[in-house]
Amino acid sequence: MDRKGLKGSITVFLSLACILFLALICASVESARVQGARAQAANITGMGSFSLLGEFEKELLEKYDIFSLDGTYGNGSFQIEKVNERLQDYISYNANPRKDLFSAGCFDPWSLELEDSSIEGYALLTDDKGEPFYQQAVAYMKANALTLAADKLLEYSKDTQTINNWEKEYEKGLKDSGDQMNQMEVEKQKKIETMESEAAAAGTVVVVPPQPEVNPLEEIAKLRKKSTLEIVTWDKQISKKEINLRNFPSKNRLQEGNLKVEKKNSGLLCDLIFREYLLTHFPNYTDEKSGKALDYQIEYILGGKKSDEKNLKYVVNRLLLIREGMNYLYCVQTPAISQQTNALALTFTGFFGLPPLTAATSHALMLAWAYGESLIDVRILLDGGKVPLFKDMYTWSLSLENLGRIVEILQQGAKGSGQGMTYCEYLRILLNLGSVRSQRMRALDMIQAELQEKNSAFKAENCIVAVKTGTSWHCRPVFAGLPAAVFGASSESVRFEQESSLAY
Repeated sequence: MDRKGLKGSITVFLSLACILFLALICASVESARVQGARAQAANITGMGSFSLLGEFEKELLEKYDIFSLDGTYGNGSFQIEKVNERLQDYISYNANPRKDLFSAGCFDPWSLELEDSSIEGYALLTDDKGEPFYQQAVAYMKANALTLAADKLLEYSKDTQTINNWEKEYEKGLKDSGDQMNQMEVEKQKKIETMESEAAAAGTVVVVPPQPEVNPLEEIAKLRKKSTLEIVTWDKQISKKEINLRNFPSKNRLQEGNLKVEKKNSGLLCDLIFREYLLTHFPNYTDEKSGKALDYQIEYILGGKKSDEKNLKYVVNRLLLIREGMNYLYCVQTPAISQQTNALALTFTGFFGLPPLTAATSHALMLAWAYGESLIDVRILLDGGKVPLFKDMYTWSLSLENLGRIVEILQQGAKGSGQGMTYCEYLRILLNLGSVRSQRMRALDMIQAELQEKNSAFKAENCIVAVKTGTSWHCRPVFAGLPAAVFGASSESVRFEQESSLAY
């Protein structure tokens, strides 16, 4: 059908109706666009936080499996304003895809403009005595590197109470023995004076029977005055490395963040897992690897001294006390030990006819015997051998006859039986006996000391592990003109704010 030359028309009513429908459609589209812009602003704010924390300290991650952002950006001065500038830079590129690009024909449906951004909160690696560090370390071990079963770790922790009890028993026994021996020495002198008076009255001479050539109590008394470290290492070379503790996290009042990190990991098992992290990430005396700042870093975490030698001395003394307590436990519970010490004590004191003196000497011999055995145990551990926590007749190595020549035995070197626990496993016990709060701060000391070898400006207290960001947005109208003209709706720009929280 040929319609050439025909004219069309539309009524005023239909025109008004079309305008109304078009205005309604534009209002709906504008409303949906604004809601989409809000969602886009939230996404951009989140991406900005993610990009910000994406600038993590690479060396810290590679060596210690810990994420953090250096809040100084390498210059040593913590400035949260600098961090905010980085955040604003990241957000601006996502908010305006055309930034620094020529794109005249590009249509941006959101029409978003960033008015302001701010770091409203942040958490540091050292906050709350290293709590964020603890949380990351435990999370890492749970996810990647936990090789010991939970029941095995709990088994290690159960022994700590027994160790604590018998350490105290040994120390109490040693003090009581000293008091008893001093008192018995007075009684012994009185007895000798009485015997000499009676002999003089009878016109005779008191003849004291010959004593054994070597008195083990005297030899042990001499050893107790010496440094335990020197006794158990002899001619071994000890690291002479030292560090300056003045600026370390555990020794100073640190700056703190204003954002709390969620404590997802807590409790006894998590503490045990954290200590496994320490054992796997920090070297100790028997490790082949060594540190740059200190070689014996687990020993530092335990002792907190400025030099390898002092930290090793602390650990050796603690190991000795553990072994003294456990060896004393074996002596007390073993009748054969008591029989031997009683027999030797009677040899020394039987002439005086003082049963309390004999009993005190027997107890002193038992304590000395446990001490001598403990020196050999520590020597074995430092040589890379094994020593069982609980001794029996097959793993007890020192005879009472050899107690007087303990120095010679130690000089020759002691060999472990291949049964029991290694030096590293005893370090685990020492960690379990200590405070996890001080251990995590001293671990941060070591992390700082190691990373400062490469970057002298690095400080653990400047490491950001979580941020809370806030942004203010301006959303220009796009489809609001017609609804404003028809319905009188507002055509002004919409302003709103968004927040984002992100932690490693």
